[in-house]
Amino acid sequence: MATAGSRWAVVMSRNSGVSNQVVELDFLYPSEGIHKRWDNGYRITATAATLDQAALILSVPRRRPGDETQETLRTSQFPSTHVKEKWAKNLYLSCLCYGRTVS
Repeated sequence: MATAGSRWAVVMSRNSGVSNQVVELDFLYPSEGIHKRWDNGYRITATAATLDQAALILSVPRRRPGDETQETLRTSQFPSTHVKEKWAKNLYLSCLCYGRTVS
């Protein structure tokens, strides 16, 4: 999933290892929706934003990993230091998106 201006690009796949999927689309960062989905086994698998909307794809993997952790961060600066600190704790980037981050 990607955006350019106000246009959205979406790629759909079959047999991708996902058993269920939802889209959280909001004019603000959908924090409450993300946490609700995490509690039900969903994980963020894609992100995109326009100037006035943020979209997150959350998916349930067919095979659930044993020890999986996801964290999100909203910031106005590229989070170089934060990323390096998380790498040291074995957390790696899986999605990156630039867009509106107001909560």
